[in-house]
Amino acid sequence: MGGRRPTGRFFILLMFAVGIALFAVMSLFRPGETRYDVVRNGTSSDTRRVQAVIMRDEKVVSMDSGSTINYVAQEGAKLSAGDVIAYIYSAGYSTSQLQALEKVRSDIRAYHLSILGTIIDTKLDRLEANVQYLALQLKSLVNRRSSGNLLNLEAQLSEAMEARQTYLSQNQREDVTLTTLYETESKRESQIVSWRSVETASSDGVISFYLDGYEAFLAPDNTPNITLDSLRAILQGKQVGADTSRLTTTIYRLVNMSRWYAYILTEDSAFNPVTNQSFWFQMEGFEDVVYNATVVSSVKSGSTVMTLLQFDDPIGPLLNQRGGSATISTEMSGLKVPGGAIFRDNGQTGVYVYNGAGDTFIPVIVLSTDSDGVLISTEYESALYVGSYVRVR
Repeated sequence: MGGRRPTGRFFILLMFAVGIALFAVMSLFRPGETRYDVVRNGTSSDTRRVQAVIMRDEKVVSMDSGSTINYVAQEGAKLSAGDVIAYIYSAGYSTSQLQALEKVRSDIRAYHLSILGTIIDTKLDRLEANVQYLALQLKSLVNRRSSGNLLNLEAQLSEAMEARQTYLSQNQREDVTLTTLYETESKRESQIVSWRSVETASSDGVISFYLDGYEAFLAPDNTPNITLDSLRAILQGKQVGADTSRLTTTIYRLVNMSRWYAYILTEDSAFNPVTNQSFWFQMEGFEDVVYNATVVSSVKSGSTVMTLLQFDDPIGPLLNQRGGSATISTEMSGLKVPGGAIFRDNGQTGVYVYNGAGDTFIPVIVLSTDSDGVLISTEYESALYVGSYVRVR
């Protein structure tokens, strides 16, 4: 028994199926055997290990090497403009002057008790007690055993000493020894003040007395001189930049706590961060703190990518950190095209978009590459968009 012969309807259906298949194939080839593919929406995530070098926005202050400094502010303290940081004593000063002043004040107390103890003068006693109290408060503050406003306390002490001296003059107290002691105290106080300058905060910031020698080189206004080699040297603990003068000593830095930077080094030439792109940044050893950063610039040198990140988060525990390993991560969105759609034309990276009559080269930025294709972005959004066709090798 023979099989059924195909009918005319069968041949019509067969031709229709072949036509659909040919249309699907031809849709990828416009015109003249050139292959095209459609542009899609795409997303990508990227997490990678990097080497990081931190650069802070900070004011670094030095003093003459022969000077003596007495710190008032505490390491890591948040200061406002005008807050006292330290007293700086010039080369002519020595601690013997302060010891001599303390001895005079001790002599005044002893003489006041022994000679004037039989004289009832409650106002003088009150003025004397106020001077001695403020002097002890100032000494405690200078030695950092207490907290307070040093300039205000110093002004109060000077005012109390003047009030005591005025009272004695007005009452014509006939005691040459006491008057001489008061004059000696005032003289020694004036000598110390003449040798001393007050260092105050020039702006709001965080104070740090920890210095590693890279402050002058790793500064925002020195970025044109910062190279890949210099960053590698810093990560190895080597000296970079010019030697600092031996005539001065760096004494502290006042750090902008909400604006700082980091250079990151990536050994992957395919890494292509773009300006203003956002990353999450996490320093090794500080895993409990995650910072948000934006890309300022990026330069490739061989297989290494050197990227400058800007942070507007408080610097926090990285105040004294300079470099080390870190992790960066980001989520990206853009246009997805096949890997074969990326071309180079006159030194630019881009794609050829079919415009109905021919192909137009559109520059793009490659964000990431994976097995599913290439994620790209472009500023020419009117010419390259989801649904447009791009030439594929």
